[in-house]
Amino acid sequence: MASIKETLIGDTVKVTWVDSGVTPTDIFASLRNGSEVLVNSLTMTDSLNGHFFANITLPSSPGFYVAETLATIEGFPYKRRLKIKAILGEVD
Repeated sequence: MASIKETLIGDTVKVTWVDSGVTPTDIFASLRNGSEVLVNSLTMTDSLNGHFFANITLPSSPGFYVAETLATIEGFPYKRRLKIKAILGEVD
């Protein structure tokens, strides 16, 4: 069963990719809402040691989101998905 990361609306979520010795030719991250509509897309940053990352800021609306990492390695597509539940913070 897949887990769902719970975080506050407007927070920044870091997604990462570690290559296995073959550098991806294309790699980017995207954020989709619960209906799979694209909210944001960005190129991942190469930290020059086989690690790639992207900081994705969640919208200010509570709900379910999916942070997706897409990479092309030797002509083959690879995908990772992180399920996120964005919630309102409690106010005292």
